[in-house]
Amino acid sequence: MKGLALVGAALAVSLVGAPTMAASSLQPPMDSFNDAFYTCDNGRTFLISYDSDEPANATMTTNDHDKRYALKRTPAPTGFLFSGDAAKFWTDGKSVVVGGTEARFQNCRMKSG
Repeated sequence: MKGLALVGAALAVSLVGAPTMAASSLQPPMDSFNDAFYTCDNGRTFLISYDSDEPANATMTTNDHDKRYALKRTPAPTGFLFSGDAAKFWTDGKSVVVGGTEARFQNCRMKSG
């Protein structure tokens, strides 16, 4: 009987801990305003504005004539992928890949602070 109680307690603890672990994987890197500002090679920059802490949509605004791209979250095997009719943005929190934009964004890093 004690063994069953211990198994039940362990299961309860694991279920209580699960949402916390899952929630952190739902949020791409962002500041407290649901934005992330990136600087890239050749003076290129862009801002990703997310619709929430666990975003389904994002807007990418570039310093290339303030060009804006509407993006929707798309399933990805790793990291976070947002894509639209033209542009794509992917990050795993360390690396960033941007594609389909008029300007070329390479070696981008999120600006902190």
